Amino acid sequence: MISWQAKALNLFLKQTVKRSIENTKDVNKLRFQMRALDKFTFGVSAKIERTQLIREGILCDEIKLKLSNSKKKLLYIHGGAFVFKTPAIHNNFIARLVEPLDVHAIVPDYPLAPEHPFPAALDCCYAVYKSLLDSGTLPEDIIIGGDSAGGNIALSLLLRAKHNGLPMPSCCVLLSPVADMTQSGLSSVENRFSDALFSLEVMLHCRNLYLEDDNHDLHNHEISPLFGDFSGFPPFMFHAGSAELMRDDSTRLAEFMLAKGVDAHIQIWHQMPHVFPLFEQLPESKAALQQIVEFIKKH
Repeated sequence: MISWQAKALNLFLKQTVKRSIENTKDVNKLRFQMRALDKFTFGVSAKIERTQLIREGILCDEIKLKLSNSKKKLLYIHGGAFVFKTPAIHNNFIARLVEPLDVHAIVPDYPLAPEHPFPAALDCCYAVYKSLLDSGTLPEDIIIGGDSAGGNIALSLLLRAKHNGLPMPSCCVLLSPVADMTQSGLSSVENRFSDALFSLEVMLHCRNLYLEDDNHDLHNHEISPLFGDFSGFPPFMFHAGSAELMRDDSTRLAEFMLAKGVDAHIQIWHQMPHVFPLFEQLPESKAALQQIVEFIKKH
């Protein structure tokens, strides 16, 4: 059963945010609209400390428990269709992970398209991951997280790290990752009208802004990580909604990873919107968060 809070959120997203995004082709207007949505957050725990730090020339939000000396690092790559960001919503969610896990979260403020198209965001996040290893953080003390477009970058980062011989992190948690830029999954058609946040047309528009031109091979695993080789990957957990466009990105990723011997876990939530764990007012979000915390603690 879907909660009444989730039903209300779906209605709100469809009637306001989705309509607004569909009617906006100008990226700056879209960013302005998403900044307005970004204000609908609650305060974080008084136990949380948030600072900013430059890593490898990249500004990063740093979120941890006050006075914590934990060696555990959570490298979290935020979503935003490659073109916008909602730092309040994302940092609020990350803080809800930091408190029960006592990890030091690092959130790169990676460059956005179309001003900085592929592979700028990937290069940035890869550099931050490599810097953690180079500075002495053990791979088993690193967790990778991400949502939506950030999930795409996280997967591509790990595929590049594997290719370059870097060690894998302890585990990875992704929320509704964008993994298939060819849009070959059935949910791209099946959920075209049921997705509460994005239309297929908007997704394709943002994809084109990210890739800048038509010369890229959409099957390149740094663009569509679904087509990468997952052998040797760490344990993974996926959360997605049953009615969203990118549902099958998660289901197919889990299927392909399991075929390569990866310990992959997937949870598809009935009628839940895209990246719903970010919305803390939902009972389903609290349940998903608890599953994520237990998964990370195991690894």
